[in-house]
Amino acid sequence: MRLSLSYLAYPAMTGGAVAFGLWAIARHWPAWAVGVVVVVVAAVLVTLLEWIIPYSRVWAKPHGDRLTDFWHLVFSNRAFDVGTLVAIGVFAPLGEALSSRLGTRLWPHGWPLPLQALLAVVVFELPWYWIHRLEHIWAPLWRVHSVHHSSRRIYWWNFARTHPLDNLISAVAAFTPLSLLGVGDEPLALMAAFSGAHGMLQHSNIDLRTGFLDLFFSTARVHRWHHSPRRHEADANYSPRVMLWDHVFGSYRFRPDVAPPEDVGLGEDAAEFPESYVGQLLVPFRSDYWRKRLP
Repeated sequence: MRLSLSYLAYPAMTGGAVAFGLWAIARHWPAWAVGVVVVVVAAVLVTLLEWIIPYSRVWAKPHGDRLTDFWHLVFSNRAFDVGTLVAIGVFAPLGEALSSRLGTRLWPHGWPLPLQALLAVVVFELPWYWIHRLEHIWAPLWRVHSVHHSSRRIYWWNFARTHPLDNLISAVAAFTPLSLLGVGDEPLALMAAFSGAHGMLQHSNIDLRTGFLDLFFSTARVHRWHHSPRRHEADANYSPRVMLWDHVFGSYRFRPDVAPPEDVGLGEDAAEFPESYVGQLLVPFRSDYWRKRLP
């Protein structure tokens, strides 16, 4: 049974989330409500699966990080919501004006909903990919992004361990082109459904066996390499959902015959990195910490 769960968990949960999204959209649920329901249900299921089929027994042990990750989940993630509202509020009217001027809609509203959602993911991830990649090579952005890499284990709570500035920048960048193109609410709702389940599983401590899906999606097996303390391993697999842009720009790294590292985090810098929530909010601005550290 445990082996079956390892193989079925990812396709069943993401597929179930998409099916629920289609059901909810047919009943005119807003995108945020679809996302919230999926995240809540996924959180319960992932918590159970981390207990039943853990990937790492070491990661399953307490690390004194849950309170910090809880505050990131409650507060830091709200910056992503703010960035989303800013991008839509500013650029959606500009997109409407551009469509009016051109005399045609820029977004293919006549496409089947699943294809619109797939296109939305592809468009959404292109600016996210380049922001994320830049965060790994440009010191000012790495100071902010390092918060996400500071965790010394991977479990579902720390999918939210992201600095508010990181969330804000990523959301504005990712939603700006979609807003300019005039994407509708329904593709966004379906994308939110998939993203809610996928994001939980991607950062989970679950022994997931995802096979050929590792080539197309940023699964847990693929994403764990991105959290390696060795930069030549971590500077890869930047896409948060689908691996298209990593393949296009040559940053996809995965070997199915080699296990991802169990020692994750910031390596030598981890011991001095602040563990408290407030400390992690302030660390990007601390010149005393970064003076001798380069990305």
